[in-house]
Amino acid sequence: MYNYDFKKNNESIVKEAVNVNVKIADNYYQTNFVLTETNLLVFYDINKGNPIWGAGTHTLPELYLLFSVPINKVKYEIKEDNLYIIIDKQKINCYSFDLAKFLK
Repeated sequence: MYNYDFKKNNESIVKEAVNVNVKIADNYYQTNFVLTETNLLVFYDINKGNPIWGAGTHTLPELYLLFSVPINKVKYEIKEDNLYIIIDKQKINCYSFDLAKFLK
């Protein structure tokens, strides 16, 4: 379940991609990319890697917003077969993901 108020922001999910690996600074995340009418939203599961997760039980995903970018302000570059989303001079490495295709 996405912890984001889609109704408050007058948005709905147009498209989503799951299990996209990203690196922000020195931190790695397995994320879900969600495209709405106005924003690109990137969520991560805060329960992933929780010790109880591997103890014979499986907690439900709690997907929290990692970052969002208005669609008309998405900047990215492809370098050495990796996609980098650029936000305020910070490059977010997205492994094996075709953002151009996703945004169409």
